[in-house]
Amino acid sequence: MHSNPKTTFLATYRKAQTPQQTHFCPGCGHGNILKFADEALCEFGVADRAIWVSPVGCGGLTDSYMSVSHILAAHGRASAVATAVKRLHRQAIVVASQGDGDLASIGLLEAIHAANRGENITVLFINNANFAMTGGQLAPTSWIGQQTATSPNGRVLHEHGAPLKICEILNQIEGPAFIARCAIGTCKQIIETKNIIRKAIRNQIDGHGYSFVEILSPCPSNWHCSPGAARQRIADTMVKTYPLGIFRDESRRAWIEARHCPEPYTPAGTAEAFARLAQPIKPSSERLLPISGDVSICCSGFGGQGIMTLGRALSQIALASGYETTWMPSYGPEMRGGAANCFVRISQDPIAAPIVDVPDYLIAMNAPAFEKFSSKVSKNGAILFDIDRVGDVASRSTAAKKYGICATQIATQAGEPKSANFALLGAFLKCVGADLSGFRANESMKLLANHWNAIEAGFGAL
Repeated sequence: MHSNPKTTFLATYRKAQTPQQTHFCPGCGHGNILKFADEALCEFGVADRAIWVSPVGCGGLTDSYMSVSHILAAHGRASAVATAVKRLHRQAIVVASQGDGDLASIGLLEAIHAANRGENITVLFINNANFAMTGGQLAPTSWIGQQTATSPNGRVLHEHGAPLKICEILNQIEGPAFIARCAIGTCKQIIETKNIIRKAIRNQIDGHGYSFVEILSPCPSNWHCSPGAARQRIADTMVKTYPLGIFRDESRRAWIEARHCPEPYTPAGTAEAFARLAQPIKPSSERLLPISGDVSICCSGFGGQGIMTLGRALSQIALASGYETTWMPSYGPEMRGGAANCFVRISQDPIAAPIVDVPDYLIAMNAPAFEKFSSKVSKNGAILFDIDRVGDVASRSTAAKKYGICATQIATQAGEPKSANFALLGAFLKCVGADLSGFRANESMKLLANHWNAIEAGFGAL
């Protein structure tokens, strides 16, 4: 940390020998915002335990200037990352800075839910009314009439919708403790912004809960004006769409403590939780699945038939056999009952991508699945289908071999009426020449434990 106790700014930034003293454009408000937050962290004596979560965009350059711990989050995910960091490090002071494209567009879901949960973090929302880093495109916060790279004639209400007012949206939910909007415009507005940022960080230190500060920030480069004109535009134009002020200033300490207090996160506890959720697959000493090369399987049917579970079972069998494997689900636009497909690849070598264009095997659990994928199966491949659902397809021309299994009937007779998918799994294992005797003894095959009757019946039916 820099020796000056009033700032954490890196000495290398102050002593830069290049004409470009900062990455930010001349007149950009990011510099003011970083300075105000930095001064507050130092004044309160918490800079050494501050963790700054930066977004994708202009704010992602923050780590070049402030000598505090930094995390660069994926686009739109800063609020979610800040939540995780705060829960893992409860004594840390976690500040997430997000631009309007980052928070109000791709990250809106995470931002709203973090606020709704009342996470004890500080979120600085820099609103310059455009996607600044990528060329000044229309953003959810662009005001009516604003010209951008993708709205050269200005934002039109009936075409683009109204600007999103995030402070007003968050003010409708219970979780936030502090919500304010300020601006980097006039001198008076800048002083007020400094005080509001200071207040938002103090709230976190005192455990008051979620604090949200929206800062109207100039963007001279994409607004195509001088820095002075950009700040004047905020004072004259932008504040008409986004009124300044404090929307809420309360403490959520009691509200937060009244909630169920989650078990504190620790590395050991996290490892134990993951161990409970998913036991690692231990490869068998012998190949449970006797395949060679690269094999791909398409499982298809309706939602609710266990298509995804069937694909997971195939992947677990592959792992237990010591193979590389991928499992890729694909759903139709409908809710439960619509099309459901998954694609499994199994290989002796590392797999570059999970995409399957020409499957070696198709496991079809209804007629639409057979119609859609049967023509795509490799000519040396095989199609296994539930004849109770698909019907007789003997007359249908396909290069691949066809095996009809009365899977629904088999599952019912086996006492597992919802296990037609596992009956087809048993038929698939028979088709590839597997021996079922090794499966029961393998501890990694717990997913199959409640379906042995259907699996064995399907195995014997082929």
